[in-house]
Amino acid sequence: MIEGLSYWLIVLGKAVLATSVVMGVGVVAYVYVIKDWLEYKSAKLEIEAFVLRYKRRCTGNNRFVVTVETLQDSFREYDTKIIERVWQELVKNHVVVSDPNDHTWCVR
Repeated sequence: MIEGLSYWLIVLGKAVLATSVVMGVGVVAYVYVIKDWLEYKSAKLEIEAFVLRYKRRCTGNNRFVVTVETLQDSFREYDTKIIERVWQELVKNHVVVSDPNDHTWCVR
């Protein structure tokens, strides 16, 4: 009887250990990967909506100057790293372009 009991205690201990490891990996994945990804997606939606709203208001020769610094001033709740990633995406998609006259980044 004691042999059967010790077997089940060992199995239960291994199950608890495996559960602890899986939970630990899940917490680390959330903190380092999923949290940053969710924050990036939120920032991307909010900043793109902000820039596109101003893009609709620009008519003729008007322009709206957009730089990483202006985005940091407007969106202080996001890290600089995340704002720079969104900035690079805006430039890559040609939402923000370089003005041919003075080479400032702007929305036309």
